[in-house]
Order: sequence, then C-alpha cells, then structure tokens
Amino acid sequence: MSAAGRRRIAAAQKKRWAEYHKAKSEPVKPKRKFSAAGRKRIVEATKKRWDAVRAQKAAPQKAAVKIVKKTKRRTGSAGAAPAAPKVGSPATT
Repeated sequence: MSAAGRRRIAAAQKKRWAEYHKAKSEPVKPKRKFSAAGRKRIVEATKKRWDAVRAQKAAPQKAAVKIVKKTKRRTGSAGAAPAAPKVGSPATT
C-alpha cells in the first residue's frame, strides 16, 4: 500500500471518529454547589437527627438495666420452692 493511500485511509478514519463523537457529546452542565447557609442548615439538621437517634438508643438500655436488676433479686431468694420435676422424667417413674 502506498503512503498516499494510507494517508487517505487515516484521514477518512479521523473524519468518521470526529463525526461519531461530535454527535454523541452533549454540552457539560456546570455542577451545582450548596451555598454556605444551605450547607449549614443541612449540618444542623443532621446533627439534630443523630442526637435524637442516640437519645432513643440510650433510653431503652437504661430501662433494660433496671429490669435485669429486679429479676436478679427475685431469682436469688432463699424461700423459693424447688422446681417440680418434668412429667415423664426418670425421677417420677
């Protein structure tokens, strides 16, 4: 193949490539940015939400601790009756 033929093929390929990419590309929109006040409002709202979540998680744990303490005192009493044997166990036959 001659050098002139290779140049024609290369030029045609470049032309096809440019046409394909020109039709495909769209103008790029500039990215939107938060204003300082908008960002501040979002940060404050997020902190408020997380504070509420943490408070909600902490509240049930305190109640659960109180219940556990009460049940421990009741199960350790000396005057409790011994547990009844299960029906069908070797102790009853």
